Order: sequence, then structure tokens, then C-alpha cells
Amino acid sequence: MHEATQSNVLAGTGAYATLADLIALRHKAHRLALPRNQTATNPMTGQLRSKHQGRGMDFSEVRLYQAGDDIRSIDWKVTARTSKTHTKVFQEERERPVLILLDQGPSLYFGSQVRFKSVAAVRLAALLGWAALDQGDRVGGIVFNDRTHLETRPRRSRKSLLRLIHDSLSFNQSLGQTSNTSQHNQFSDIIQAAQRASRHGSLIFIISDFSSFDDEIETRLKQLGRHNDLHGIQIIDPLDRELPAPGRYSITDGAGIQEIDTRSRQARTRHTAEFEGRTRQVQRGFQKVQGRFTQVAAFEQPDDYLPQFFDQRGQL
Repeated sequence: MHEATQSNVLAGTGAYATLADLIALRHKAHRLALPRNQTATNPMTGQLRSKHQGRGMDFSEVRLYQAGDDIRSIDWKVTARTSKTHTKVFQEERERPVLILLDQGPSLYFGSQVRFKSVAAVRLAALLGWAALDQGDRVGGIVFNDRTHLETRPRRSRKSLLRLIHDSLSFNQSLGQTSNTSQHNQFSDIIQAAQRASRHGSLIFIISDFSSFDDEIETRLKQLGRHNDLHGIQIIDPLDRELPAPGRYSITDGAGIQEIDTRSRQARTRHTAEFEGRTRQVQRGFQKVQGRFTQVAAFEQPDDYLPQFFDQRGQL
């Protein structure tokens, strides 16, 4: 009993993600998505309403019957009342592929409270994946670091989502094993890869700390956002924004120990200014493509942040 309780307390904390935790998050995602006010019950039907009118799950209007209309849609009550044949028109729902771009680069291998940013990013990706699959969307993604990436094509399949989760876990658990970092901005290439992997009208979540965000990424973000809905999610640690109280501190990357000195007010001010400046740049980048931008603190729990990713109907 004690071991089980301890396991629950430790779930999703620390320097590395665990498969058991990522799979268990499906219950959390399902519970938070329940307020969705949808009449569709067919698991093969997506949840994005299109402008195309056809036989779907959401009632739209009643109009006069026209040649070629489905006789099964005739509204007999209105027809009897008006003495003219009327038919029900439904708003057809189309599926919306969901693509999750997950950053597992070296800059996320850091944390001062509860869990590392890299773990928080993996957990959020899993939560969004489970939520999207639960509402009938195709789910896929690209997991990347500063050297390479793995792609999972969007499918309405639990097996496909589990593959994305396994890829995420593999990248996450390889962090800290090497100190060699590439000078090439892999993030920019991933945005370009997302253009090839996405279908027009996709909902694309980009989960990162955006530490390598630059003009090239912003340009490619514009291209990606022309035909897709973008949502940038910045994973942050309290120390990203503000250095600890003045003093000398020892920090470790798991292999070596470094000492930082935060007694300089100028250094503390510069640190905060650099973080806020980069955040504004990223935020402007998403605003230019009419995308959303959200900050999530690594120490937060799903109940704290996940509801803000759903609309009033509980839809992503």
C-alpha cells in the first residue's frame, strides 16, 4: 500500500518521464474533455464543423424541400403545419488532423521545481494526444531534439498515438547522456517538416521553451500558419524568468557541477529582460499567423493548465 501511494506521488516528477504516467494521463484528458457539448456519437466522425452542408450530426435549419434532398430528412411536422414539404438541413462535421510538435532539445533538460521542462513537455503532448483521440480527431506528431527527429503520421488510432508516446519517451530518456549539441537550428527544419506532414486545416501544437526562436523560424511559422491553426505552448521554469535570491548556487547537469553567482543586480535584470524579450518575439510570431500562444509552468498539474486548451464545448 505504501509503495503504491509513493508511486502515485512520484508519477510525472523528476528528470525523466515514465511510460506508465504517460498512459495513465488518458484518464485525466478524458475527464477534462467531458464538458464537450456535441451530439455526435460516431467514433469515425471528427469534431470540426465545416461550412459544407450535408447530412451530419448537428442540426442547422429547416427549409423547403428541393429536388435531390434525402426524403429521410423531411420534417413532417413543419410540412403538415405549412402544407409545403420542408426538409431538415444538417451541418456536416469534418475531421481535423492534430499534429503535435514536441521539442526535447537540451535546453529543456532543466528544472528547479517538481519536474524538468522536458518532462512537462512530454506530459502535455501525451495529454493533448489523448484528448484529440478521444474526440475523434486524427493524431500524429514530430518529436525532435538538436540532432534528429521522428515523425508519426496523423491517424485516428490508439496504436499510432502510443507510437508517438514511445518516441517522446525515447527522446526524453536520452537527454543528459551527451553534451554535444548541434550548431544547426533543427527547430527551423521541424517547422518545414510539419508543412509536409500536415494537411490543410490541421490543428498544430508546438510545445517547446522556444529558446532557439529566431527570424528564420518566424518566417517558416508564417508559411505553416497560412493553411493551419497554430498553437504555441512555451514550457517555462521559474528560474527562466527570474534568477534565485542573491547568492552562490551549485547546479548540476547530472555529469558535472557548476556554480552560479546571482549577487549581481545587473546580471539578474539582464536575465529577466532577455527572457521577456524572447517571449514577446515568440508571441508576436504566433499573433502574425492568428495563432494562439500559451505559457505553461513545468511544475503545474494538468488540472491547472489543460482546461485552457478547450473551448466552451470542451473541444480542442
